[in-house]
Amino acid sequence: MKRQNPKREKEAKRDEGMKKWEYQITRHHLQNAADKGEEPPGEAFYCDDRGQCFLHDTSQAAAEMIREAFNEEGKGGWELIQFGYHLGEMMCVWKGAVD
Repeated sequence: MKRQNPKREKEAKRDEGMKKWEYQITRHHLQNAADKGEEPPGEAFYCDDRGQCFLHDTSQAAAEMIREAFNEEGKGGWELIQFGYHLGEMMCVWKGAVD
């Protein structure tokens, strides 16, 4: 009878109890709300000299566009783990549990 490596057995048991995750990346072009006479969504973000971007002094229209994008993925079971903004486009990284 062949005996399994005790270290492998311990790792296998540990892995059984761990959640499994999958990831997805989405890109959202934030339309220019200036056509509607409102602040462009891009102005809702402030990016510092290190490249970190923050939601900042946003209009209601811009906040609504961002909220809708986040809620759409959240309804599908995705959790936002990171987002960035560059030149009118928001890129989001999402995590979801694998059944």
